[in-house]
Amino acid sequence: MILFWILVGILALLLLSVCLVTVCLYRYGLSRHPFPFSPAQRDVWAEPPKPRTRSDGTPYDPYGWGDAIRKADLALFELGQSAPRFTITSKDGLTLAARYIAPENTLRGIVLMVHGYRSDPINDFSCAVRDMRQMGMGCLLIEQRAHLTSEGNTITFGVMERYDVLDWARFLEKEFPGTPVIFDGISMGGATVMMAAALNLPPNVRGIIADCGFTSMHEMFEKIIGEWFHLPPWPFIPLASAYSRLINGFGFSDVTAEDSLKRAKVPVILAHGTGDTFVPFTMAEKIYGAVRDSIDITFIKADGAEHGMSYLKEYETYKGAVETLFDRCTA
Repeated sequence: MILFWILVGILALLLLSVCLVTVCLYRYGLSRHPFPFSPAQRDVWAEPPKPRTRSDGTPYDPYGWGDAIRKADLALFELGQSAPRFTITSKDGLTLAARYIAPENTLRGIVLMVHGYRSDPINDFSCAVRDMRQMGMGCLLIEQRAHLTSEGNTITFGVMERYDVLDWARFLEKEFPGTPVIFDGISMGGATVMMAAALNLPPNVRGIIADCGFTSMHEMFEKIIGEWFHLPPWPFIPLASAYSRLINGFGFSDVTAEDSLKRAKVPVILAHGTGDTFVPFTMAEKIYGAVRDSIDITFIKADGAEHGMSYLKEYETYKGAVETLFDRCTA
């Protein structure tokens, strides 16, 4: 009898440990403030961006673009100081913020720019904004839910963010009537705009640029808990997904980029670097393989490019594809 209760105690302790680890993984991945010591909410437009460095403290100089990135960061920050700040209310009642950067010349269209996971518009888009403004494109730099000055406590890896992008597109339809809109997302933003492709988008949305986006929340969690925490997918991902469904109303596999993008009715640029160690290039191959026969898509393979660096690594090719897309979408 004693042995039985010892066994029950061990099993209970094991179950409790699994549940505790699951909740910690969930909070680490999805919560705006995962732990009590997490950084407070920040405003990327409040003070000039600091020089970028790598994790070892050395200057950040990918492919010799370090100086250009620094200048673009500061230039975008300065533009943001006088740029109009817009807000909308999401379908679940959150106040979401964005800044609009006007083009250098006549407005041809607007790029709705969607930053990545725990990132910001300056970090992800400063060089692209510089070029797009020269092409006559305005840039709406949104702040994703649970990021920066937008409200929300849960990051949903595109599941709810796709509806936010839809709401921003509708906002632009009213604020800039008749102006073509192109979605442009990077990393989680790339996944977001791909997932948004399946929604009933307004007619002003004419194109999509998806850079280094992942396939699904489920596959990203599989990668992260394996590589970062050295844990097996089972039972942690099924339990975390069930917990998310209980708390948020959705599971980790409810929405995938490839299934959503199949329903795109506008031309798409899919870009990804083969040297990406955060969102593996194999995810882009999976997405492209699933949609290439059913939609109008251009696949840019950036040889050796790190995460989010395809635009700089394959600058002429990528920029040329974007110019071609803008010509098609704003004609």
